[in-house]
Amino acid sequence: MTEPPKMAQPTEAGRARFDVLVDELKNELDIVGASMFGMPSIKRRDGKAFAGLYGDDMVFKLEGDAHASALALAGAHLFEPMAGRPMKAWVQVPPTHETQWADLARKAEAGLDG
Repeated sequence: MTEPPKMAQPTEAGRARFDVLVDELKNELDIVGASMFGMPSIKRRDGKAFAGLYGDDMVFKLEGDAHASALALAGAHLFEPMAGRPMKAWVQVPPTHETQWADLARKAEAGLDG
């Protein structure tokens, strides 16, 4: 029996960036930090997740123009926690684009209503 793939773990610096993002978003959105698929994540208080930390990258559930814009960022790609099975709505964005994470998270949270 083969072992399941290991979840990418964040570094201390990656976790710190994630915590800063959650704190910033809590000032304007009704969100909580949580765990989704074993990774730190952000969800609405009612339970719908829209972002998470995978290794030191952030992943966002996006649609439409926001999805296309996120995918166009250098190093960004569809989130693929299991090889060969990309999650089409989720975009993985590296920390080189950390300055855009809050905006992407806001767009992902707003997209939950769509």
